[in-house]
Amino acid sequence: GYPLPNPTIGEAVLEASLALQVLDKQDGDVLFVHQLFQEYFAARAICSTPAPELAQTAWRATDMSPSLQQTLETLADFEPLPPTPATGWEETFMLAAEMLDSPVAFINALAEVNLPLAGRCAALVNAVETNNPLPVKEGRGMSTFSQQLRQKLLVRSRDPKADLRARIAAAYALGELGDPRFQQVQGPQGVYLLPPMVAVKGGVYTLGSDEGLEKDEAPAHPVQINPFSIGQFPVTNAEWRCFQEGGGYDDECWWETAEAKRWQRGENTGEGAKQQDRDVRQWLRDDPGKIQELLNKKAITSKNAEDLKFYRDASDAEFDARLAEWYPPGRQTKPRFWNDPAFNAPALPVVGVCWYEARAYCAWLTAQTGQVYRLPTEAEWEAAARGLPRRRWWLGPDKPRTYAWGERFDPARCNSFESHLRGTSPIGIFPAGDSPEGIADLSGNVWEWTGSLYVGYPYHRGDGREDAEAGAARVVRGGSWGGFARRCRSAYRYYYQPDDRYSVAGFRCARVQS
Repeated sequence: GYPLPNPTIGEAVLEASLALQVLDKQDGDVLFVHQLFQEYFAARAICSTPAPELAQTAWRATDMSPSLQQTLETLADFEPLPPTPATGWEETFMLAAEMLDSPVAFINALAEVNLPLAGRCAALVNAVETNNPLPVKEGRGMSTFSQQLRQKLLVRSRDPKADLRARIAAAYALGELGDPRFQQVQGPQGVYLLPPMVAVKGGVYTLGSDEGLEKDEAPAHPVQINPFSIGQFPVTNAEWRCFQEGGGYDDECWWETAEAKRWQRGENTGEGAKQQDRDVRQWLRDDPGKIQELLNKKAITSKNAEDLKFYRDASDAEFDARLAEWYPPGRQTKPRFWNDPAFNAPALPVVGVCWYEARAYCAWLTAQTGQVYRLPTEAEWEAAARGLPRRRWWLGPDKPRTYAWGERFDPARCNSFESHLRGTSPIGIFPAGDSPEGIADLSGNVWEWTGSLYVGYPYHRGDGREDAEAGAARVVRGGSWGGFARRCRSAYRYYYQPDDRYSVAGFRCARVQS
């Protein structure tokens, strides 16, 4: 405890603090019972006598306890994989890092025992320095050190020996600190992040499948693809923030078609999504046993089942009221889930963006860079995911890849329903799921918008399916965190209405090669 302050100075503050239960009073002493006070004083002690071992955590899969598999076995079907176990010292060390005049040595020692926490501390210090109108204190020396820390976090987020939870933690911290894979550039429309791109060779690719799994995949047929480049990752929240803060929603020039301009002005936003939900409602009503069938197949969680029961059983008035809540009318100026902590971290793919928004971003990025960015066609997307077949004289051509990495599904290679993350994951944390060409997250994580209309096969580019003016459903590819393995196949086709804004849908850019 501390002696009571002079009543003429602090009586009002003291009484208010006692009423709010921030402080307590006992035997003439003031007790700092609130956790924030305790963390503050603990941080002061840590500053004077650093003890990084207090925050030590395991990160290798072989050292984690409980193991990933043991943790998964304890979860209900709807529960997401929890993060790495906390030490209880996280907030204290972050406060201490802010207090220090020269935090580099402190954070560097912390990085040896808890790399993600060190990254979060560095990001916090950098944010304070960036927003501080006063000169930065001498000796903090964060710039070079932060670059080194970014590289360590990047390596950890891609380390096959690291537990999945440790890779996720490192990737989140990397997103806060600034991902070095994205170059920050000052463009004519403001700051933007230049995405890493992967070249896709031109050639004759196989599109579709004759496996008989889905009617709309057939027939398998050859398609000539011109060389192009595709984003190594889906577009992230960090990238999207540049577009949003640069006035991307306000400037009509990025919204190139008549339908897109109407959406940008706030006319009939969400009408297509409402109709799609009504179609789901009718589908469930036509087959009352469908929900139980999906549960039996483990295609949905028990929480999903309760949500679908609302679709099926709610009155028309209740359902229409919920649609109005989900898809508010009027002008939209941010992604649907932009303020949701489950989906808005910098390292996560941006979700809750419709087809019009994705195309507007591509137009804006084109103006920023002077190179032509756009959504990939569905043929280009599948070419990137399945690869150009090699022809070997003794075996003939290779079979196109079933998944981005190869033939066999493995939940350890992607974020799908089977992976149990139950939400989007930071880009690139499944290195074993990369395509051989080095493209990440093509299977799972988020459905990805393409430029193509959802029409039948065989594919012909000149048949109008790439008409941007048509307001019909557009193809999405790749599966998502909410979809099971079958939907993560490279040949699987799905669709959304162009104004749909779902938590399972994002996009990646393609770039035209000059």
